[in-house]
Amino acid sequence: MRGDIILKVLESIEDASLHFFDVFNAFLRAGYGASFWKMEREFEKIKTERSKRQFDQETAVRLKQKYSVLIYKLKKDGLIKEGTENGEKTFSITNKGKSKLDSLREIARKTLPRNYRKEPGGKLVIFAFDVPEKEKRKRGWLRTVLRRLDFTMIQKSVWVGKSKIPQEFLEDIYRFKMVDFVEIFEVSKTGSLRHIV
Repeated sequence: MRGDIILKVLESIEDASLHFFDVFNAFLRAGYGASFWKMEREFEKIKTERSKRQFDQETAVRLKQKYSVLIYKLKKDGLIKEGTENGEKTFSITNKGKSKLDSLREIARKTLPRNYRKEPGGKLVIFAFDVPEKEKRKRGWLRTVLRRLDFTMIQKSVWVGKSKIPQEFLEDIYRFKMVDFVEIFEVSKTGSLRHIV
C-alpha cells in the first residue's frame, strides 16, 4: 500500500544509519505500484550489496597494509632490495635472502605435506586413526589431507570417501611413523571389507 511505502521512506529518513538514496533506489528497482514487501526486499538487497562492497574495500585496505609491512620487514632484514626498471618499482632477492630461502625450503621439505593428487575411486573407503595427543600436529595433518581428498568426517577420527588413497600419502604415513595409528579399509560391492593399511 502507498501508506506503507511512505512509512518506510519516512522511517529511513528518521534513522540516520539508513541511506535515503538506498530507499529511493529500492523504490525505483521495485517499480511504481510495487508492494511494501517487494520494496522491502529490494531495500535489503541494496543494503547487502553496500555491506559487501564496504567489506571488500576494507579487506583490500588491510591486505595492502599487510603487504607494505611485509615488504618493509623483508627490506629491513636485508632479504630483498628495492630498485627501479623502466620507471617501475622492482624488488630483487639478496644473497642473505637466497640463504634464507634455501633454509625455508629445507624446513618445508621436512614438514608434513598437504597436497596430493585427488582421483575418484569406485569403492567406499573408511579411514580411521587414533593418533596420540603428543602427535596432534600429525592428527591435524591427516584431517587436512582427508578433507582435501573429499572425505567426510563421521567422527573426528573416522572419515569416509570414494577418492582413491594416493600412494604418496600412504608412503608419507609410513615415513612419519604413523602406520601404527592408522587403519584404512575399502568396502567392496558385496559389502566386505579389505584392509589397505
